[in-house]
Amino acid sequence: MIMRDGPKRPRYPLALIHPLGPLFRHLPLSLRRHLLYLRAFGTWGNFRSPKRKSEKMQWRIINDHRAIIAFSQDKLAAKEYVRTVLEQHQLEDHIKIPATLWVGRDVRELRALAAQLPARWVLKPNHSSGRIALLDSTATPINWDDLIAAGDRWIQRDEEELVFGHWAYSQVRHLLIAEERVGGEGEPPLELKAYMLRGEIMHYEWVKRAGATTSYACFRADGTWFRWRAERDQFNEDPSNRLTLTTEARERLLTLSHAISLPFDKIRVDVLDDGGALWFSELTPYESAGLYPVSDENDYFFGGLWKLPDLTAKDPREAEWRALLEGVPKGTLQR
Repeated sequence: MIMRDGPKRPRYPLALIHPLGPLFRHLPLSLRRHLLYLRAFGTWGNFRSPKRKSEKMQWRIINDHRAIIAFSQDKLAAKEYVRTVLEQHQLEDHIKIPATLWVGRDVRELRALAAQLPARWVLKPNHSSGRIALLDSTATPINWDDLIAAGDRWIQRDEEELVFGHWAYSQVRHLLIAEERVGGEGEPPLELKAYMLRGEIMHYEWVKRAGATTSYACFRADGTWFRWRAERDQFNEDPSNRLTLTTEARERLLTLSHAISLPFDKIRVDVLDDGGALWFSELTPYESAGLYPVSDENDYFFGGLWKLPDLTAKDPREAEWRALLEGVPKGTLQR
């Protein structure tokens, strides 16, 4: 079993000044975001009249409480939305959606269905980020005690909502999901991430994870590689060891991302590439919370492309978005 269990809280005395300590969460949200921005970039951001992409993300976190943002952070709702989009645009053959095997709040209920689970599957919370267990019973017997303990932690409100102020997490359904695992043995699927503005591509990237090592590369819509971080940044990707998507793969990614992102002023569409077969992963409205290192040039350029929404304007599809957050779906093993 491979488990990512979210960030670890620091011990005393670091906890007194660390964002994950006991004090930070009680500060006003705007101040929290300013301090996080200062910590990431070494400067005070402009969140009232933002120009940079990173600043506009802080503006979204502080101000944007629309239903379209809320549903996009609910993993089950995002899958249902994408399924509808694929049908409307006749793109069902372009991408697969992992099957939902079980939905609930207590892993003990899932353990009762253990005999029906496939050998390879995934457990994760519907309402959080950075928490996942990758299971393969052919390689390692399932440790249900560890899974139950993780589920009991994951079902709770966590730092995404309580510390970082990512409002959408407070609106989504607090549920646990057992899901079909994408990919076979060996290296995990390639992660593709398309950054979209109402159907138009800003840029896309691939992320490759191999054990403790992660590599990435960023590309413009035409497939041209560009450097995301500042030239001097030691963590830049190595241009000599760079995978490039084929024209066909790039066009499929952009076609899918165009259809999925049309209602959003900005959204990241996450897809898995498993040997050429594309699988939907999730929608991401708060990518890296706007705090990932970026060059000034890219921060201003992509920030200039993003037109912030008018929050006083009525969304004619609001009821549709809210309906996606209603009820508790059943997995294939519960029907």
